[in-house]
Amino acid sequence: MLHRYLTPEEQQRLIKAASLPSDILARRDAAWLDVLLLTGLRITEFSLVTIGDALTALQSKYLFIPKERRKGGRTDHRVFVTAPLRVALKKLIAVHCEMTGTDRPLADAPLVLSRQHCGTAMSARAFQLRFKHWAVVADLPADASPHWLRHSRAMNIMRNSEAADPRGIAKEALGHASIASTGIYTGVLREELEQALTQTDASTSRRVSTAALRKDFDKRS
Repeated sequence: MLHRYLTPEEQQRLIKAASLPSDILARRDAAWLDVLLLTGLRITEFSLVTIGDALTALQSKYLFIPKERRKGGRTDHRVFVTAPLRVALKKLIAVHCEMTGTDRPLADAPLVLSRQHCGTAMSARAFQLRFKHWAVVADLPADASPHWLRHSRAMNIMRNSEAADPRGIAKEALGHASIASTGIYTGVLREELEQALTQTDASTSRRVSTAALRKDFDKRS
């Protein structure tokens, strides 16, 4: 059973934790957290996305990730830009413009700027550290990492897609080379297991308590 993903409630807590309008870095983080949840991209892939990539995605409805930027470097990947993803990308572009003080950023400039910016892209390590910060604020599992957002994207598809083959949709959305890689998302959900076991033990406890009361009553009678 896959454990390394966020439940819908945990996803909401994470985004809400970073939603601080007065803090530009928090707004930057809330936007890229949203983008990762809506794309399932790996951190290394996403950290290389440029302003030009984002603007093209808004026009073409697909965010293009060339194979050279992908794990293994075998195939290109295209991510469909849904309405929520469009909003998140626009927020990142707006934050970039605010941080650089321009309304016409260079096409080859990084989409997500580092804290010091100077035109520098946010590093994979910086993404990890900022994620850990917000994960603590949102009271997420201690071992949660940015890669959990990739798994969360797949789990959201498996939960909510009405397609005849949701596993196939998840495969294409995440850019898996093989459908076998997507099989990890078809098992029992972590929250389903926890709820079922909680209900089981609660029912067992009630039966034990009732049996004990009856036994005690019989003795007194």
